[in-house]
Amino acid sequence: MENQKNEQIVKIKHEMRGVVNPQLVRGIAFVVITLSLIVCTVLCILAIWKFTESDAVWRAIATFIVVSVATGVFTFVNERLG
Repeated sequence: MENQKNEQIVKIKHEMRGVVNPQLVRGIAFVVITLSLIVCTVLCILAIWKFTESDAVWRAIATFIVVSVATGVFTFVNERLG
């Protein structure tokens, strides 16, 4: 009987909760960060071969950093405060 109560307490502590479904948020965050990384990589390769201006590369990298940080913060806030 006492062992059963302990199992329930442990199970409740490990459940993730959030305003939005945490697994959905993590999936969307992964997709957004992955797509941003792919776009930045392609732009960097194009800049190396001088098909695009280097200014576009720096803007893409800055955008990638902002999007990654914002997505990470949203995921953290959703899981911790939700």
